Amino acid sequence: MTIDDAHHVDLVVDLNSEDDSGLPWTFLDEAPDPARIREGAWIIVGEGAVRAVADVVEIEGEIVRVRALPGLRAHVRG
Repeated sequence: MTIDDAHHVDLVVDLNSEDDSGLPWTFLDEAPDPARIREGAWIIVGEGAVRAVADVVEIEGEIVRVRALPGLRAHVRG
């Protein structure tokens, strides 16, 4: 894994931000490649130094809700 790989995310998400659904959410335009973001896909999410694998639970207009999969979250070092 290269440094660039470690910093890569498919979708920028603050995993502590939850809406009324109880799930973390963000806007679709936070994805470098929005075409990769589809319901049921497993993607790399995170913000800052935190990364996790998450399931895309729902896309409602421009809002994307995800569920981080169980396991350790990675912290990326600069």
